[in-house]
Amino acid sequence: MTDSEILMLVDRLERCSLSNTEFHHRHHLAVAAVYLYAADVESALDKMRTSLLRFVAHHGGNRYHETLTRFWLLQVAKHLDRSLCLQDCVERITRALSDKNLIYSYYSKEILDSAQAKQEWVSPDLRSL
Repeated sequence: MTDSEILMLVDRLERCSLSNTEFHHRHHLAVAAVYLYAADVESALDKMRTSLLRFVAHHGGNRYHETLTRFWLLQVAKHLDRSLCLQDCVERITRALSDKNLIYSYYSKEILDSAQAKQEWVSPDLRSL
């Protein structure tokens, strides 16, 4: 994606003009990268949470998951390189974090499926970040 396509994706998420079937794992990573590119981790997490909660509510769901959101944002932060242009940075991150099952190296399915993990941050039970 080009810089303008990435920024358009963020705008469409924030305005809820994407369908819930258009927003995939790589898109979550790109949005996290944009938010982190411009802010510290906690500010980016707040913005990501707000955007995702609005998006989920708009589509009539309750699928927001705090632990998943924070985990992936922290993974993006590890790969973020602000010396690269946004496009190259996002490309690098989406390549490095393309495996959605990476989270299961850190968490058991039971923990991730818990109501607690959906509502608040839960530390990994298999290996530390």
